[in-house]
Amino acid sequence: MATTDTAPDAATAATADTAPAPRPRGPSLNRVSLIGRLTKDPQLRYTPNGTAVASFRIVNNGTDELQFHNIIAWRGLAEIAAEHLSKGRLVYVGGRLHSWTGKDGVSRWELEIIADEIQFLTPKPSRAPVAEAA
Repeated sequence: MATTDTAPDAATAATADTAPAPRPRGPSLNRVSLIGRLTKDPQLRYTPNGTAVASFRIVNNGTDELQFHNIIAWRGLAEIAAEHLSKGRLVYVGGRLHSWTGKDGVSRWELEIIADEIQFLTPKPSRAPVAEAA
């Protein structure tokens, strides 16, 4: 005597009406805190809708070697970073790790930090006064 399998096959298992319930997730934390020096001046650009985006890199001492970190700041924080930061300045950056989807639809994971806090740990270098021609 043959029995029929009543479990839905993979093609019909996840329709809009019978979509599986999301898996419960426990608490999580995506927080990064770094102190390091800028490797070059921040680059400020604007998205097509006018949102400011600054990107820069910092370097710090890892356990065995130097570690480089790509930092992205948005909106007002981006404009402040571009105006006040320069190569060699020591900064604290707080933020989160970021993953993104490429134009080809493939998810990518890159060690990129989206900053939500930047603190300047060294004073802004003073500029030498320009000598006036007599």
